[in-house]
Order: sequence, then C-alpha cells, then structure tokens
Amino acid sequence: MSFNDEINVLKAGGFPVCACCCSECTFAGGENFALSAKFCCFSAGIGFKAAVAAAAATFGADQMGAGKAGKAAAAIAAAGIVDQFDPNECDVNFCDSCWDSDRGCCEVVCKVCCCYYELQCPPGTDIGMGACGIRCCAQDDEPPEQEYMQYGMGAKAALPLLRARVALDTPLQEGA
Repeated sequence: MSFNDEINVLKAGGFPVCACCCSECTFAGGENFALSAKFCCFSAGIGFKAAVAAAAATFGADQMGAGKAGKAAAAIAAAGIVDQFDPNECDVNFCDSCWDSDRGCCEVVCKVCCCYYELQCPPGTDIGMGACGIRCCAQDDEPPEQEYMQYGMGAKAALPLLRARVALDTPLQEGA
C-alpha cells in the first residue's frame, strides 16, 4: 500500500465537522502534516519530513540566488533524499487506476495539525454525509462494535483471528 493510499487512514476515528458527498473536514489525530493528490492515473503524496526538507532546500536555493528551476530542483532533491531514509515520506505514481471507488478520478487530501480535509470528484462512498461528529451514508470498512462483542472479547485486534477461525469452521477454545 502506497503513501497515497495510507493517507486516508488518518481520518479513521476522527470527528467529522462537515461532510457532504465530495468534501469532508474532520478533526483527527495522527500525523501533523500530510498532502496527497490524485488526477486520473497520476498521484503524488508528501509527508512532514519530506515537506520540511523541500522547504528548507527551496529557501537555501533562494538565498543563493537560484531561479524557479533551481528552487524546484533543490526541493525535489531534498524530498528524494529524505525518502531514501524513510520510504513513506514521498510517493509518486503514474500507474494508478483512472477511477476507483475510494479515490474517484480526482482527489486532494490535506492533513495539517488536527484538521483533515478531503475533496473528491466524482463523489465516492467513503465520505458520505456528516456534521458535528455524526456520519451517515458512508461506506464503513470497520464492522460495528457488536461484531467485536459477539465473542465477548471486546478487542478490535482479535477480529482478524476470529474471522479466520469462523471461516475455517473451527471452534473457539479457551486460552487460544
């Protein structure tokens, strides 16, 4: 899974302030900065460390009198160097699908401090409608809490194990 796909995980468990089919603003924890964009089959994303490195390189190039091309080259080089040390900081893809149900054809996602903002065209099923912490009409990959409680465990981490056992028709055993 690429950085561009993982950025959508940032809104999980967030507090939807306002969501209306193609646009959403949510208060969420996690990373302080992330930016991702998709247009047709091209997508790009950048995390906090790569963004800081690119900004510092651009500033340094500007102080040395570089033009626009020099500043852009310095920013790309700095982001690339950071990406070599942390592969999840910068991602560029030219072979994404032109449209998918999660990201649509065009999408921009920005996370700054606690504010997560997503804009998508055409509207997908992952945004839905929402306001003041309540979300409806959105596809939810997370099963309801009752499914966790069905086996009396209450731990979300145990759900994959439970599903695997149910799929194999093996009974649950104490201490397993």
